[in-house]
Amino acid sequence: MVFPYTPANIANLESSHSPERLAPYYALAGGDKELGLKLYAWNSALSQALYTPLQALEVTLRNGIGSRLQATYGAQWFDLNPGPALHYPLPDMLLKARTELGKRGIMADHGRIVAELTWGFWTGILAKRYEPLWRSDLRHVFQSAGPLTRNAVFMPLDDLRRLRNRIAHHEPILNRNIAADYAAILDLIRLISPTSAAWVDDQSQVMAALANRP
Repeated sequence: MVFPYTPANIANLESSHSPERLAPYYALAGGDKELGLKLYAWNSALSQALYTPLQALEVTLRNGIGSRLQATYGAQWFDLNPGPALHYPLPDMLLKARTELGKRGIMADHGRIVAELTWGFWTGILAKRYEPLWRSDLRHVFQSAGPLTRNAVFMPLDDLRRLRNRIAHHEPILNRNIAADYAAILDLIRLISPTSAAWVDDQSQVMAALANRP
C-alpha cells in the first residue's frame, strides 16, 4: 500500500510530529511538504540502518580497551586510585558507573563496568590529556600497518559520538556525508577487529538505505 499524501494526512502528520520537527525537512525539500515528509522517513531509515554499525563500534571499542586495562592493571582496574604513574582516565565517570550499579544492587566487576560506561568514556580515554596512557597501553588495542596516532582514532570517534547522539535524539542527519560516516565506522572497527568489520559490513543495510533517497 502506498501512503496517500493528501492535505488532510499531511496536516495530521504535522500535528502528531510537530511543525518544528518537520521544518528542517520541508526546508530541504524547498517547501514541498510531501517530499519533506519522505525525507523525514528517509532520515529515520538511515538512522535505523546506522544504529547496528554504531553499536558494533561501541561494543568492539569498549571490549578492546577494557580488556587492555584489565590485562595491564588487573581485574579491579576500575577501583584503582588516580596516580601520576597510571595517568588514570575519567575517574568521575568510573565512580558514576559503580554508583549506578550499586543502586541496582549489582556488584561491580569488569564486565558490568565495561557495559555501564558510556561512549563518552571510551572516547574520552583517547583524548589528548591521556596521551601517556595511549603510548603505554591503548595504542596496542588498535592494529595498523603503519604508525597510528591517538588523534587519528580520537577525532573520528568523537565525531561519530555526535552522530550517535543525533540519532538517539531523533534529529536530522541528512546534512552529513553518511557514506563517509559508514566508512569511518568500518575503518575504526577494522583497527580493532578486521573480522568484526567484515561481519558488520556483510549485515549492514546502510548502503541500501542510502540508495532509497526520495
